[in-house]
Amino acid sequence: MLYCELAETYQKLEATTLKLRKASILAEFLQKTPLEELDKVCYLALGRVFPGWSEMELGIASLLMVKTLSKTYGVNTRKVEEEWKKTGDLGDVAEKLTKSKNQSLLFKKHLSLAKVFDNLQKLPTLEGSGSQEKKMMLISELLSQASPLEAKYICRTVTGNLRIGVAEGILRDAIVEAFFVAVFSKAELLQKADGKKTYEVLFESEGKRFVIEESAAKFFEEIKDTDAKNLFSKFIEKNKVRAVSKKDAEAIAKKEYFWKKHTDLDADYLVFEETELVNQIREKIVSRVDEALEVSNDFGLVAKKASEEGEKGLSSINLEVGHPIKVMLAQKSTGIDDAFETVGTPCAVEYKYDGFRMQIHKKGEEVLIFTRRLENVTRQFPEIAEAVKKGIKADSCIIEGEAVGYDFKAKKYLAFQQISRRIKRKYDIQETAKEIPIVLNLFDVIYLNGINIIKTAFMDRWKALESILKEIPGRMVLAKQLLTASKEAVERFYKESLEAGNEGIMFKNISAPYKPGSRVGYMLKLKPTMESLDLTIVGGEWGEGKRAAWISSFILACMDRDTGEYKEIGRIGTGIKEKAEEGVSFGELTEILKKHIIKEEGRSITVEPTIVVEIAYEEIQKSPTYSSGYALRFPRLLQLRTDRSVEDIDDIARVEDLYKKQRMRSDIKANA
Repeated sequence: MLYCELAETYQKLEATTLKLRKASILAEFLQKTPLEELDKVCYLALGRVFPGWSEMELGIASLLMVKTLSKTYGVNTRKVEEEWKKTGDLGDVAEKLTKSKNQSLLFKKHLSLAKVFDNLQKLPTLEGSGSQEKKMMLISELLSQASPLEAKYICRTVTGNLRIGVAEGILRDAIVEAFFVAVFSKAELLQKADGKKTYEVLFESEGKRFVIEESAAKFFEEIKDTDAKNLFSKFIEKNKVRAVSKKDAEAIAKKEYFWKKHTDLDADYLVFEETELVNQIREKIVSRVDEALEVSNDFGLVAKKASEEGEKGLSSINLEVGHPIKVMLAQKSTGIDDAFETVGTPCAVEYKYDGFRMQIHKKGEEVLIFTRRLENVTRQFPEIAEAVKKGIKADSCIIEGEAVGYDFKAKKYLAFQQISRRIKRKYDIQETAKEIPIVLNLFDVIYLNGINIIKTAFMDRWKALESILKEIPGRMVLAKQLLTASKEAVERFYKESLEAGNEGIMFKNISAPYKPGSRVGYMLKLKPTMESLDLTIVGGEWGEGKRAAWISSFILACMDRDTGEYKEIGRIGTGIKEKAEEGVSFGELTEILKKHIIKEEGRSITVEPTIVVEIAYEEIQKSPTYSSGYALRFPRLLQLRTDRSVEDIDDIARVEDLYKKQRMRSDIKANA
């Protein structure tokens, strides 16, 4: 497959803002992609070249890309930087430079997708002396053979800024649409998609197989739209159509397999009258794909299995020791009553430790430790690896816990900021371990001795964890837990947790499965501090006077989880210190962010999203000023979240939920 085919698909994806249309464009491309290259296309569609479980990243800074463009096209770096500041997009710069280059030197041979992928995969493996030059050569080799459009997207991929509006949710929907039957209700056929009615889009598909419930088919005879009638009659003549009764439609909905290649079903599209049947089928298909993604954290593998074997192939995918998966995330609770209502009673209540998540994989004597960002930090925590070898009595397992700094003299837990240094530490690890001792508080197991127990009820997983753990006091213990339905007991436990130096408490549904990466209400957290948001910085403004050397105002953004786009939600300048010794300072943030400035206009700057900041605020307001549609009133910085990646920041859905809850509380107060 040629890379230009993917580049043209990128262009189509970038041209529409409709999420359903994006999924359809990508689905069409996946269908025509050779099986051996499906994984590559999936990774590249997300702007990556490695599966989600891999900690490997391209890691090419924008400034190195500037040098590469300068070298490849024989222009001064200053000219590249000037063009970059004008557009804010190095991809556009690469496209322009390619167009202006002598065309006779271009296109000696067409770039294959495999060649682009292979070159990019080599980038993070290059280290040490001369590695920067070697990286530039690999990228330059591709750019020198690329067309303007190809150069644009190669450059964007390398710098981690693909900008086609495709995040994991859209790719998941594309896999569903590409390899499984599409199902519609009669009512949906009147909906418009990208300027065309749904039935027009469906009936343009020559050679597809349709199963239509008789009552839905009659719908076309009844409507007054002449074009629709003509389309439908042509569709019957040209395509394979099977009309079924309501009873047959209900029987089809009960089937286990909806793979397009499944001969028993013999359909690419199903059109049924009842929305309930349509939703039932969709839920089955999407849940199968979701489950495979949850245990593999690998879109490439899932796409291949879906294409080759459908649901059966997806069911064969399992957890694998050494391949970390996304951790299950907790929602925030407004109080004990709210938590009880969400997770049910009795529930498990645990200390909420102010540390960082560890997902630990053990196989024989080999132990691997991953953070919630899926970074391998085994080397930084030799004492934890040793404790797992001694204290976990299992041949193989995947367990989870919270690593917390502990002051043995004061008998109190340390705040997160005091132990975050250990994650970054590369040298003097043993000395740092003595200075900042940590205790691992274990609370879950999802894989045990070759068996995936991710769907097992939480309390059964807890008991399994208890059975394999030999506690090592002061190093590795079970998380403190209370099983109760009593509000008074929880209040006492909450107070006890706070007095011990913890953030608060966790509430867990005792019957719930483990749901990687999802905030689904199985687990809630309660803290005494006001509601906060994890956001990223996407821009700012240079200060004036004594702050002239610093960025002193920062633009905050949340995420649109479907497209992966960052949506602005406000500005912040409060909670940041002038002196480094007092906390997170303007100087520290400036040093981090100035390497990632992609556009400057006067004092205003645009930066690549690179860090996560925890933000407190007084209120969320509706606002047309920011792209999210919301603004934070009186936001202030609480802390840098070095344990989290920009992919972990809060999304628009959570902002909207908090806004609604805030309005409800206001209405209650007003009517009291």
